[in-house]
Amino acid sequence: MSSPLTVTELRSLLAARFPERHRKSSGAVATGVRSLDDALGGGLPVGRLTELVSATLGSGGQTVVAEILRATRRARQRVALIDGANGFVAEAVPPDCLRHLVWVRAHNAGEAFAAADILVRDGNYAVVMLDLRGLAERTLLKTAATVWHRLRHATESSPSAVLVQTTTGLVPTVPCRLVLRTPQPLTQRRTVRAALADAFVVEVERARVDALEKIA
Repeated sequence: MSSPLTVTELRSLLAARFPERHRKSSGAVATGVRSLDDALGGGLPVGRLTELVSATLGSGGQTVVAEILRATRRARQRVALIDGANGFVAEAVPPDCLRHLVWVRAHNAGEAFAAADILVRDGNYAVVMLDLRGLAERTLLKTAATVWHRLRHATESSPSAVLVQTTTGLVPTVPCRLVLRTPQPLTQRRTVRAALADAFVVEVERARVDALEKIA
């Protein structure tokens, strides 16, 4: 893959490559992970934030990203990944599954949120993944509520499904929070990761509708 982009370079690249925004669509984007898609009723909801909590960096989040890349590649959809702590291992994914991916490596939480805001508002991605795993929890807990609300409102006007990956529940009033449980440590080789994804157990936490309406 080419070198990661800075936020400024990303903005310029998107403006040149995608001058026209896509219209917002409804529906869901399949992740390729059966337990996640079943829990969400078909896939990541378009125009909504979804939080995926996995206990550690190695507890399934990388496998979820890989499966989303495979599923969206088959569907000929574009995907963006904002890598908050440089945790994505590109070598673990077949090269063909990276061709439709825009990968942004952020240097801190502020850059990660700025890049997510740009990519969600750009409107050319089926899925935007904001991976905050590996960033200091105390720093993320200090994130202003207005930052989350800005991202939520941008998502609601976008044709993208937005997945926020964390190691603890962080996103305030998120419509749907998924907690990923894995039956065994993911120490196996990458050739069996797809099979392991079928064994994931997902717990669902949904926000109350009235709580979402209060901040709308």
